[in-house]
Amino acid sequence: MSDPAPAHFPRTLFNVSCRYLMRHLWQTILMVVGITLGVAVVVGVDMANESASRAFDLSAQSITGHSTHYISAGSQGLDEKIYLDLRGLGLGVPSTPIITDYVTSAQIGGVTLQLLGVDPFSEGQFRDYLVAEDGIPVAELTRFLTEPGGVLLSQDLADRYSLGIDSLIDIEYAGGVTDGRIVGLLRPDDPLSRSAIGSMLLMDIATAQEVTGRIGVLDRVDLILPGKSESILQVMQSSLPQGVLVLPVEARQGTVQEMTSAFRINLTALSLLALIVALFLIYNTMTFSVVQRRPLFGTLRCLGVTRREVFLMVVGEALLIGLLGSALGILLGIFMGRGMVALVTQTINDLFFVVTVRDIPIPTISLIKGAVLGILATVITSAFPAWEAASVPPRSALSRSGLESKARRV
Repeated sequence: MSDPAPAHFPRTLFNVSCRYLMRHLWQTILMVVGITLGVAVVVGVDMANESASRAFDLSAQSITGHSTHYISAGSQGLDEKIYLDLRGLGLGVPSTPIITDYVTSAQIGGVTLQLLGVDPFSEGQFRDYLVAEDGIPVAELTRFLTEPGGVLLSQDLADRYSLGIDSLIDIEYAGGVTDGRIVGLLRPDDPLSRSAIGSMLLMDIATAQEVTGRIGVLDRVDLILPGKSESILQVMQSSLPQGVLVLPVEARQGTVQEMTSAFRINLTALSLLALIVALFLIYNTMTFSVVQRRPLFGTLRCLGVTRREVFLMVVGEALLIGLLGSALGILLGIFMGRGMVALVTQTINDLFFVVTVRDIPIPTISLIKGAVLGILATVITSAFPAWEAASVPPRSALSRSGLESKARRV
């Protein structure tokens, strides 16, 4: 007669837990809501960080292209004569002048666009937008070179704002407005290339200098140097005026990444803080439920339930709540992440540089991270009140004085 009882105890304890959670529904909902919000913030912030990082990589790729180094004179700009002198050295190094800045246009939604001024004759080795098989036709390229105010933009961007070839746009820069005309559309087949140029406005280098007021000035000169190029670098650097440097592309990208990494770390820390607040909520609620059920635990112990079974019973309740809260938190986090992307992107635009996020992927690692953090944190937090429930002797659990004595000691 002693064998069947233990076999029924696990199911009995499960029924006891479920009955308690259902009878104290508001406490259960409070715990589920706490872990849901904590996991949602973690998942949402992680999604926003991933989307912003991906947008930065695409933006850097669209601007850098295949270049390995660049010549820069800092914020004051680079005299275009330096580029002509560099070509005259005969080093055989591919080079192309670049103007880059940010503009807006009322006809393109008033959003910030990346202006890229290029020289089509030397651009082919650096970026594929103009010379690839899926690039623009020769007639459009001719208009791009010869027509005043001619610009190129992506087919996706034009479709988004119902624009086409020969559409007139106002190009706003530093309080001034320049008349522009769309003379061609970029239609790359590669999805990454389409994303990279999704917020870009291409101009001929001369047109870009007029729009930005930098007549005779370049932002930089992009270079493609061979793997072992120390001697070429020395010759090139020695021919440049003082203050003009040849730098690797990684230096510029690394500087920007360092600026934004602290911002992303702060966001992650804040999301984990939200999870910690949820853990305090879980801990307090579970402790309260343990105190409420001390007589029940004492009765169960008297009936033969072991400490281990009581411990697993309380932890099992927390695991059930953690699973439900984490599942709801992931769903809410995906919804919140789409809103957070706009906020994070706007902050990066205001403080660091301009990025545009069109696609918001849902990283699997973010969902796994949120689920694991939610479940583990809930179970670990509940282990302390579970141990309290399991460690109290049956007689003390049935006596109120035992709880009062422990409270006085604490």
